[in-house]
Amino acid sequence: MDYIETQAKFIQDRIQSVERNMGEICRQFAGHTRKIARVRDMGDDIATAAINYAESEVLNKSLVMGLAYFADCMTLISDYGDVRVQLHDSKIVGKIAGYENYCKQFKEQVKDIYSAREKEMNKRRQLERIRESNPRNRQKIIQAETELVKATAEMSKFIHDLEEKAISFERQKLHDIKVILLDFIAIEIGYHVRAIETLSKTFHEVSSINEQTDTEEFKKNLLLSNTIHRQAPVPGTSLFNSAGTLGSLGAIFSSTHNKKTPGIPDLKQKSQCSKSEETLDSMKQPISDSEETENDSEDISENATSSEEKPSTSTKK
Repeated sequence: MDYIETQAKFIQDRIQSVERNMGEICRQFAGHTRKIARVRDMGDDIATAAINYAESEVLNKSLVMGLAYFADCMTLISDYGDVRVQLHDSKIVGKIAGYENYCKQFKEQVKDIYSAREKEMNKRRQLERIRESNPRNRQKIIQAETELVKATAEMSKFIHDLEEKAISFERQKLHDIKVILLDFIAIEIGYHVRAIETLSKTFHEVSSINEQTDTEEFKKNLLLSNTIHRQAPVPGTSLFNSAGTLGSLGAIFSSTHNKKTPGIPDLKQKSQCSKSEETLDSMKQPISDSEETENDSEDISENATSSEEKPSTSTKK
């Protein structure tokens, strides 16, 4: 009986170990599958960003072609990644997750051996009681012995079946783990081989981006824009009458370089005032000269008039 208990305990511990380890492997593979699914989605996002950049670029022609090839590459790799995720779900995570129910069923079968053992022990106790209480009743003793033999045979059958199931369970576990690992390796090899092929082709296409040509095109458009800007100035604006531009520049320089010191007058302001006074004086001088000229002309006209009047008066006399 001790042998039966030891054997059942060994099988039960083995099942619990497999259930625990397979559950941990299942969780890790499921997390890995979720991560590669996110990588697949990020590949689609990268392809979309590259396409948007290519559509907005108008100068770098070779860069546009390189971005288009790169976007196609990322889209194709994302498609491979989608197949990769589906295979992981079906062939890896799905198979490992099935071991949860498999182990539960096997643990229930192990419990049957305890029931058979308990039944066999009850029959044995019953036979002993009959022998002690009524040793001369051969009919009851024979009947109890028959029932005990049946219970013992049933328990032996349970033990044999349990041993066979334990061996089958171990063999199936080894086979499943081997197949799962090989499937995982084959899936990863297939994905990476196709990804390497796609990336190798795209590498040559992206290498064809002509930096010199695109730079020259940019320089040409830059010089052309400067020429057009110089030849077609905005009407009514110039360097000297653009009050907004010069005013903003004056505000910048006055705020950053010409900070006033409290209590000390601003020399620049004084110089500007002196220059304004000089300008006013220079404007006053022509005005005074013109006034003197007008006075002289009036005196000359008056003298001429008086000279004409004198002969007339002398004639009358």
